[in-house]
Amino acid sequence: MFLSVAVYFKEIKTAEDKVKNKREEIEYELPRFAATLTQELKASRDILSILESYKQNAGASMKRELEITVADMKSGSFEGALTRFETRLGSSALSEVVRGLISVLRGDDGVVYFQMLAHDLKQLELQRLKTIAAKQPAKIRKYSFAMLMCFVFMYLAVMGIQIMNTMGKLF
Repeated sequence: MFLSVAVYFKEIKTAEDKVKNKREEIEYELPRFAATLTQELKASRDILSILESYKQNAGASMKRELEITVADMKSGSFEGALTRFETRLGSSALSEVVRGLISVLRGDDGVVYFQMLAHDLKQLELQRLKTIAAKQPAKIRKYSFAMLMCFVFMYLAVMGIQIMNTMGKLF
């Protein structure tokens, strides 16, 4: 009985971890997606073709979600498909992107919105990378200390050999 409960919670945690990893992978790609939307909206307002063209260069998780969204857009309402795309992932950053896409569908000029959004997402990405980098020094410190010791021993060995050679010539 206890084992079945433990396995149940382990499987629930595994499913949550997969969804979380997928969401993070897509969120890492959102700054590039917003920048691409900014450039594409300057030339065209066809959201479907923009999503289809971005899908070719997207990461695995984003590509899969865009495939589902594009198929949903072709078979039904564009706004409904974008809303379901947002709901599937539950990401606040993706919600802002979807909100901008829906406003473009309604006729707004989304270029400035996506420029600002791309800037904000880029700042979030830099903050996320700084957080990751802050966790790394503890791992790097032990290797840098080992390298320092190797350099010190190398210099001491060279100095010792030179001193021994010089001492031999003096006596």
